[in-house]
Formats: sequence, C-alpha cells, structure tokens
Amino acid sequence: MATSMKKVTIWVVPLYMVAMVMSSEVCNQGVNCFLPDCFCGGTVDPGTFAKSSDIPQMVLFSFDDAVTGDIKDMYDKLFAPNRLNPHGCPISMTMFVSHNFTNYDHVRDLYRRGMEVAVHSVTHRVPITYWKLATYDTLSFEIIQQRKYLSEKSGIPLKDIRGWRSPFLQPSGDQQFSILKEENFEYDSTFTVSTKDGNNSRVWPSTLDFGWNYECNIPPCPRGKYKGFWELPVQMLENPAGKFGCLYTDSCRPGTIDETFQLFWANFHSHYTTTRSPLFFTMHPAWLIEEKNFQALDYFLLTLLHYYDDVYFINYQQLLQWMKRPQKLQNISDFAPWDCEWVGDDTWLSPKADDRTNKGGNIIPPGIYIMLLFASCAFFMIKLVQ
Repeated sequence: MATSMKKVTIWVVPLYMVAMVMSSEVCNQGVNCFLPDCFCGGTVDPGTFAKSSDIPQMVLFSFDDAVTGDIKDMYDKLFAPNRLNPHGCPISMTMFVSHNFTNYDHVRDLYRRGMEVAVHSVTHRVPITYWKLATYDTLSFEIIQQRKYLSEKSGIPLKDIRGWRSPFLQPSGDQQFSILKEENFEYDSTFTVSTKDGNNSRVWPSTLDFGWNYECNIPPCPRGKYKGFWELPVQMLENPAGKFGCLYTDSCRPGTIDETFQLFWANFHSHYTTTRSPLFFTMHPAWLIEEKNFQALDYFLLTLLHYYDDVYFINYQQLLQWMKRPQKLQNISDFAPWDCEWVGDDTWLSPKADDRTNKGGNIIPPGIYIMLLFASCAFFMIKLVQ
C-alpha cells in the first residue's frame, strides 16, 4: 500500500524581521507606556516636575574609540578622583571602546574609578558602508566579541557592559537592535537628533517600545519595536562660531581656546536655563590632544564644579537609572544608583581570563586618527546640510 506524503515548506524568519511588524499605535506616556520600563521621550521630563529647577542638570561626556596611554592620561586629569559632584561622589563619563590600540589595563583602572565602559566594535573598519551593509553575522561578531574582550581582558563583569555605539554613528537597521536585545544590552547610542536651524537638540532619551519616532538622519533606521530597550541619541550641539551645528563636538572645529570654551558653555547655558534635559557631549578623545581643546574642557569642568551645586557629571547608565525613577534635585544624595561606595575598590572585579592583554600603544597612529576623524566630519556635514 503506497503512502502519499505532503511536501511541507518551513520558513525560517530572523528575529529582527519579526520585530518589523508595524502598528499604527502611538506612544502615549501614562496610557500605553509606563516607567520604569517604557518612556516616550520628547521634550517633557520623565518626572513631569513643576519646575525645571527641580531637575538636576545632567551633563554626559562620551568618548569613542581606543583607550591608549596618552588618552588615559587626559582622562586621569579631566576626571580626577578629587573632582566631585555636589553629592560628594566623583564625576563620571562613558567610554565606547573599540579593540585596536586599546590598553585593557587602562580600561580596567578607569572602570574601577567609576567610569562606564561600553562597546564600540572590534575592528572599527572603514569604509562607512561596511556598517551600513553589515550582515547579521558580521555585526554579531563586532558587538559580541568586543564585549567579551572588554570583560575578559579588563575583568569587568559582562552584565555591567550594557551599551553600544556604532562606528561613525552608522546604524545597521533592525538587525542591530535584534542582536543587542538578544545579548541583554540595555541601550544603544547610535541614532541622531538634529535641528534644521543649527540650534542644539533638547530631547530626553526614549525606549523603542513604539519604534524610532524621530527623523531618520542616517539610514537604515529601525522599523521594528523593541520593548524596554533604550535609545540615548547623539544630539546636535549649537556651534557659536559657525553656521552649522555638530553631532560630534570635535566636528564643530572651533579655532581658538575661547571658541572651544564657548562651544561647551553655550550649549550648557541653553539646557540649564530652559528644560534641563540631559546635555550630551560626544567626541573622539584624540581631539583633546590639541592643547587648546584640552584646556577649554578642563576650564569648563572646573567652572561648573566650582559655581554650580545643581549640575552633575554622570555616565549613561546613571542617566538611565534616573530616567526610570526620576528624583528631584533635593533628593539626589539619597538616590542609591548614584552612590559611590564601590568606587576605587577592585576586589569585586573578575580576574582577567587571559594574560595576553592587549597593551595597545601610547597613541593611535596619526594617519589612522586623521582618516577616521575626517571621514566622520565629512559624513556628518553632508547629512546636516541636506
């Protein structure tokens, strides 16, 4: 007796394509989106405080690329342990670290002192289209392997490495967020928010429960929705000395120490005197090798630390803790996620998994730095003037 069999076709659909199912539902805070797991973003603070003066002015510095000897020396001076926020804890910042030329012993020491370490790829390859057109497997390697390097070579617990930024701020679409979600990252900081008039952007971070709700400045942007996953966008800075704003601070290209200081000061003043939304300064640390840039930033930090008791220099993870549970300025001293009892104690750091720690070099070779910097500047200027 013959047995007939039906042919069955099984379609295997990548997870990131499942996330691309669209919906017309719009994010409405307090209706279909609730803290601490969901926030719509925009220009209204998550605490909906009656006065902007109730909000601590949070200033966040982030630095992309390798951590070398010369760069660590600059970090040690700018973010010295004796430079304290108003509640008595050391100021902090976030490093998005790529593998090549990085000294992981330096990364370990900076993390031990309270700096945040996030992921910025293994190869940092050019051309920029490498990232735009990256396959799922290629992008997985760049994200997952660099996170492993940071953990294994620096001893940082894997679970404490929670953020990613794509090289050149070039996104890879939905697959980027699928990988980050699968690997239990908490946030991305690749996408950009710009203004047509060249003024600085003043928006709050958001989750992607309802997708990316701003203009797609650098495609491909995600079409899907990623519940509880945060986007901390790179926001345009006002350029007092030029016609156009900039996304990377170093892309504004101030010419003198006074112009550099005014770049920092003008953007601080516009945030501090209005909404007090978080102020992001995104930059390549090699830019600070120019003495005028280093001195201007150093003076800016000292000025705010000396004269303002409502300004906090924090890292991205600290910002997210505040976003999830907003605290009034007067309560910051009792806000546990911003305490610093663990800072300086490395007994809880994991042993390094291997002793072949990449010692990097003292500096990034000048030719490579110039190539990366000018590739970034040209790309962003084209996008902003379109």
